[in-house]
Amino acid sequence: MGTFRLLGIAAAMFVAAYLGVQWLFPGRPANPLPTFHQVDPNDPGVKLEATSFASDNNAARDALRHAVLDAAKRFGDDPRNAATKALYVEAATQYAQAWLSIVPCIGTRTCCPADSPKLDRAAKAFGSPLDRRVREAMRKAHQARTLTSADFPKETVGLIAELAADETINPYAYPTTLAMAEKAEKQNLPSGGCTASR
Repeated sequence: MGTFRLLGIAAAMFVAAYLGVQWLFPGRPANPLPTFHQVDPNDPGVKLEATSFASDNNAARDALRHAVLDAAKRFGDDPRNAATKALYVEAATQYAQAWLSIVPCIGTRTCCPADSPKLDRAAKAFGSPLDRRVREAMRKAHQARTLTSADFPKETVGLIAELAADETINPYAYPTTLAMAEKAEKQNLPSGGCTASR
């Protein structure tokens, strides 16, 4: 008989505790279920987000793009940090080298009309919406003005300066361009430096 009495008291205490918790915390389901909402694919916000991340689905180029985006963000958050600067310089250099692997004359500014197919191929390979995001991230990273032309390999610095719209590191900015034109004039070369078709 004592066992039944003990079980009855335990059951009553359990019910009282349960009702007490329900009274203290009303309106909270014990196991909340996740809720989903329908996404309208025609929504302008959804389209903009989808198109700004669109790429050409080339795994190697996508890896370069994402490396620059990540490194530029980190460097932009802490432009005085040598480690984040080194990561950004490496990522931007590899991205520029990928461009130059298609059309090397961009690095020396010696492109000729014969290089048009290569230029078109490079523009197509690096013309995705994701590449536009990369260039914007590079512009933001360079706004800190803590980078110099000496931070980048000589063959890539001109292209990086162009991509990041950073005239302070551009070796082909106005004074240098003027000097190149004068040098080409003395050597009877076109001012772009193009000597022969490639």
